[in-house]
Formats: sequence, C-alpha cells, structure tokens
Amino acid sequence: MFVLVSLIISMLILLTIFYFSRQRYTGLERKFDILVSLRQILLLSRQHRAMTHQALTSHHFDLHQAKLEDNYDAMMACSNELIANAQFENKPMYRILQLKLKALHKEWDQRSVARNQVLHGKTIRHCMFLMDEIAIAWLIESGREDISDEYHMNWQQVLDSMEVLTQLRISIQDSNDAEGMLRVKYYCDKMRRKLNQLSIISPLSVASPLSSKAMHTLTEINACDDLTISNEDLYQLATDISLVISQVYDQMLSDMTENLYQPLPKIAFS
Repeated sequence: MFVLVSLIISMLILLTIFYFSRQRYTGLERKFDILVSLRQILLLSRQHRAMTHQALTSHHFDLHQAKLEDNYDAMMACSNELIANAQFENKPMYRILQLKLKALHKEWDQRSVARNQVLHGKTIRHCMFLMDEIAIAWLIESGREDISDEYHMNWQQVLDSMEVLTQLRISIQDSNDAEGMLRVKYYCDKMRRKLNQLSIISPLSVASPLSSKAMHTLTEINACDDLTISNEDLYQLATDISLVISQVYDQMLSDMTENLYQPLPKIAFS
C-alpha cells in the first residue's frame, strides 16, 4: 500500500513538472512566433514606404500598384496571424497595429512625400515598441539580470536614435529657408553622433556599406556652409539611417533570443 501511494505521488509530481515545463515551452514559443511576425511586418512596412515614396516622387503610380497590393496583402496576412497567435488580453494592441497598417495603404497616393514619410515612420516605431514589450516580458520571466541590463541600456540608445531621426525627417520639409537649413544640419550632426554610439552595440551593422555611406553624407552636410543635397536625397538618407537602426535592434533581439531560447531566423533587410 505504501509503495502504491509513493508511486502515485511520484507520478503526480512528474506530471506537474511536465505540465509546467510544457506551459513554459508554449509561452516561449508564442513569444518567439510573435517576434518573428512583428519583424516581418516591420520589413513589409519599410518596403511599403519605399514603394510609395518612389511613386510619389516619380508620379508613376500605376507602375507600383501591383507590387503595393501584394505588399499590403502580405501585411494583412502577417497581421492576422499575429492576432491569432496572441493571448486574448494582448489581441487589442495588435488590432491597433493592424489599423495603422491599413491607414498606411489607404489613399496613399493623395499624400505629400513628407506626410507619407511621417505616417510610415510612426507605424515602424510602433512596431518596434511592440517588439520591445515582448522582449521586456521575456526578460522578466527569464530572471536573467545580466541580459536584461544590457538590453535596457542598448534599447535606450536605439530609442534616442529613433527620436533624433524623427526630428531630422520632420526638418527636411523646411530645408529651403535659412532657419530650416540650420535645423537639418543640426540634426544631421546629432544623427552622426548617435550612429557612432550604435556602432558599440552592433559593429557589423554600423560598419555596413549603407551605414558608411550615410555617415559620410551626414559628415559632409555638417561640414558645408550650405545644403547642396536635395530634399529627395535627404529623405533617402533618412530611410537608409532607419534601416541601419532597425538592423542594430534586430541584432539585439537575435542575441537575446539566442541566449534565452533559439536564434531568430535570418531576414533580408531592404
């Protein structure tokens, strides 16, 4: 009788351990899948911005319509998958993201280039903030203070860089007057210093040809008395810098998930 009771207790203990282990694995898997979906939405949002920007500046809307529709369909499919995978209490915030994605595509051809850049920039930042929320929750559950401290310190650098980039992008539309030109030069110099700080977090991302070219352009703008670069090229510079910041943050996430679960799949930034 004693042996039977002992066996039953042992089995109950094993089942309990298995249950909580399975629950933990399911939670990790869900967080991982949500991060993967948000990364894909971030990439698709960047592609949407590039295509709409090109169409608005060239005024050849029809040439980009088919690709834009494919891009939008992919964003909606990825967004629906994200909502389906999220826990019930988290679904509303991903539905808000989906509304922002729909707003990007709605009547995009009626916007100015500056307005288009601002709307896409806000959505891209919103997506990164959602990724940050997942990362923070994951780090809290893991109890890894060493990884958590490093992540928080690096995230602040990324956040500061995004804020400076936003100010740079806003200042471009006023670059034709003297005061606006000074603002552009000021934020270009500030952006150059922020990229130097990001190079400590992810040396390979900031040492890429795209980043090196952006750094060179920022240095030249600050060194010249007058702006010799067009607004179109300034917007492209801002887009290139946005990609570099995204790559740095993506490397941060990849390092974190590799330490806590498994590496994120490779993604082709564009």
